Amino acid sequence: MSIGAIAYADASNRIAFKDRVRLNVGQAMIVHGHRGECGQLPTQARMKRSAERINAALTTGRVQHGKPGVRRSGACNGDTPAVELIFVATSPGRERVEVFGDEILFIVR
Repeated sequence: MSIGAIAYADASNRIAFKDRVRLNVGQAMIVHGHRGECGQLPTQARMKRSAERINAALTTGRVQHGKPGVRRSGACNGDTPAVELIFVATSPGRERVEVFGDEILFIVR
């Protein structure tokens, strides 16, 4: 699936930030919304770089991008288009990782 930087964001898909994630190995959960510039979805190149950086910091799982939607953003003063960031649990453990400037506690059993 290809998502352009100025693509339709489904306002019915509200992407919520999770500061604590508890999963069993093999489970997955939407944990954050990856936004581009205010009012725009992130570019494919930006999503790839971000996923690589976050995955390099993770030991309990990996992230991948999902469907477009909207998320609340303080920097954008309200809702803005975003793409789901999905965490997939792969190894038991506990870690705190910074994702888009926000810290998330991952607990995998």
